[in-house]
Amino acid sequence: MATLSASEIQLQLLTLKDDARSRSPGELSGVDNVCSEFFKLRVPRSSEILDVAAGSGILSAELQTGGYANIDALDGDLPTLRRLQALRLYRNFICRSVDGVLSTGLREATYDVVITAGGFAADAINPLDITEMLRILRPEGHLLWTMKSVSDEGTSEFGCMEANLRSLEKTGRCQVIKTSNFTDPETKTTGVFYLVKRLAGSLPDYVNMQVPAELKEQISSILVDNSDPANNVKFYDDWCDKYDTDLMIQGNYTGHIKCVEAFVKLGLNRNVNILDLAAGTGLLGAEIGKHGYVFVDGIDASLGMLGQARKQTIYRDYIVAMVEGLGSIPVNDETYDVVMSSNGFAPGQIYPAAIPEILRIMRPGGYLLWTMREGFHQNSQKFALFDAEIKDLENTGIAELVVGPVVFENFVLDHPGKFYMLRKTVQTQVARGQE
Repeated sequence: MATLSASEIQLQLLTLKDDARSRSPGELSGVDNVCSEFFKLRVPRSSEILDVAAGSGILSAELQTGGYANIDALDGDLPTLRRLQALRLYRNFICRSVDGVLSTGLREATYDVVITAGGFAADAINPLDITEMLRILRPEGHLLWTMKSVSDEGTSEFGCMEANLRSLEKTGRCQVIKTSNFTDPETKTTGVFYLVKRLAGSLPDYVNMQVPAELKEQISSILVDNSDPANNVKFYDDWCDKYDTDLMIQGNYTGHIKCVEAFVKLGLNRNVNILDLAAGTGLLGAEIGKHGYVFVDGIDASLGMLGQARKQTIYRDYIVAMVEGLGSIPVNDETYDVVMSSNGFAPGQIYPAAIPEILRIMRPGGYLLWTMREGFHQNSQKFALFDAEIKDLENTGIAELVVGPVVFENFVLDHPGKFYMLRKTVQTQVARGQE
């Protein structure tokens, strides 16, 4: 395909910018920002570049004004790619969506630069699929993108983006070089720019394959009725060093984000006392802390898991205990305003029968919020009766189901999740009002 001359590129760019201003206010600021940051890298003109979610093609036209010609387009919409072919703005045209490991169909380490303006969005690329974009980068290659702010996107998957990046950095697979905010002069909305470098060496094995069957089997084997509690504790003790990486990156885990999102909407003041039930390594506790809540304790049956949380000083107190019947939690009556749990309620872990014990340690008017994997009722008789037991608590005036069950996608692995919010019978109101 014949390449465009410099004057033709400039003409295309002017036309595309005019179209963008009328069609999508705010689009240009994301393109201009990511292109400006790209030029600052001063990568060789011969660099291999992939424009992901290419859309209008304006990004390629902008880069070509700087002398970069080896630019390929990836977009999941075939009519879009056909239009870009007619404009002659790219070298190759790849009709694929980024929606999981190996979803692009591209070989590992193909490109020097992967770039997108607005590709990460609630209705486009899931931020949990950043590993696929890193996979196709060459070692020392750069991934650049602009996007709306996490709060504007408003999904739990975007709430996990920073945690995913930190996990990848922790394992030495990439380095976040720069993040910055910018304001669109026309819409006055805030955007975010990211620059990430893939570090030398291969990405983890799990990036080049589907979620390992072994991991699914290991998790599933302990999430059954009548499993040995001692074996379950040992499983989590042994897993504690890799838990965050396995769950957040391999498992695409979002349960803790959903739980905290709901909690924050309650508007409780910052001096409430909170217990993270089945706290693990502190994923949920750390998320609570981001919102200014500091009186947070963690309870878990695994000393190894709590040890990982202690290294990060996530909790005020660390309680080692298995949550079962009345008296199993070594805490006085009416101690906590809020109890939260993500992934704690499960066969072989915490059963519905433990709710009265949890309510015992909650103050009147306090809240119990939890997320759990959907579908346990199909294989566990105890969980098949979960909603009936909650109804009994309501009928006896012990508690009120405020929200739930709400089913949502992407809890962990390929499983949907379920959210509940229960409130202990109100006698003394929990403190309210932001401080």
